[in-house]
Amino acid sequence: MNNLYRIVDVNFNRTREGLRVLEELTRFSECNPVLTKTLRDLRHRVSVLTERSFPRPKLLANRRSETDPGRNFRPEERTGKKDLVLANSLRVTESLRVLEEMVALLKPEATASFQELRFSFYDLEKGLSVLYRKKLPDYPVYVIIDPALIPGDPLVFVKLLLKAGAKIFQLRAKMMPDRLFLELAQKIRRETEKFDACFIVNDRPDIAALSDADGLHLGQTDIPAIRARQICPDLLIGISARSVREAEKTINKRFDYVAVGSLFPTASKEDAMVVGLKTLKEVKKVIGCTPLVAIGGITPENSRAVFESGADYIAVISALITRQPEKALKALVKTKGF
Repeated sequence: MNNLYRIVDVNFNRTREGLRVLEELTRFSECNPVLTKTLRDLRHRVSVLTERSFPRPKLLANRRSETDPGRNFRPEERTGKKDLVLANSLRVTESLRVLEEMVALLKPEATASFQELRFSFYDLEKGLSVLYRKKLPDYPVYVIIDPALIPGDPLVFVKLLLKAGAKIFQLRAKMMPDRLFLELAQKIRRETEKFDACFIVNDRPDIAALSDADGLHLGQTDIPAIRARQICPDLLIGISARSVREAEKTINKRFDYVAVGSLFPTASKEDAMVVGLKTLKEVKKVIGCTPLVAIGGITPENSRAVFESGADYIAVISALITRQPEKALKALVKTKGF
């Protein structure tokens, strides 16, 4: 039976180590306090339950690190953060399963508790794609493409802005037939890929998935994020909020950014409710490290005040619909100090 205690010790260590790697990534690389706390709490539960079921001295007495053939194993090559996250996620799930099986032999009364730990991580694992999916680029202007507002070919408009340096584009086509919406999304995706720019689709997870977009933007009345994730598991997802209360509701729902507006009166959206800079400041306090996108009536004249109020990005439509959209873009970027 001593070898079984050795198996418990090894897999207890593997579980904690894997959880710790994921926890450090969420804490320092992702700056995600909610997910960090969830991982830390699970790691603590694993430690408490294991040490309650198996006295630590007994596990240490059966440890044989010096003769363990595993010390000579070569880890698989990691090519990026995604590989690191997936490898440690698998390490945790496999080790929790081994612990559960050993407990069934050595401490049967604790089996249900270890099974619950395993299923807790299964649920938690669904949200770990936040650690490796594409993020909003470090570029302050978030361009919204609305074919109903742009005179001429929207694809020409996109190409002009790409050449001028734009790195974030959202396609909003509420009045366009689905077939044409998808065709335009695919064309914009191909163009943005050439410049390594981020492409986001508004409202429609199906169009986002079919066009191979980088992200999806949802409103408060759109499909819930948990359902959108079933269609777009690896896409970044943003959410609109018009108040601090709406922003607070987003905190535990694994959104990658929050968009607040309308900050000022705007002609690009008929039902826009003006919330002002005060709301923007309050939302920034609530969402912390989560990127904040400001939208609605933003121009080169007022954009500096928007950034000073806490916005990380400004989303614009009307301000770029000029005879020289490239010049307007550069004027907006300049107010951020880029």
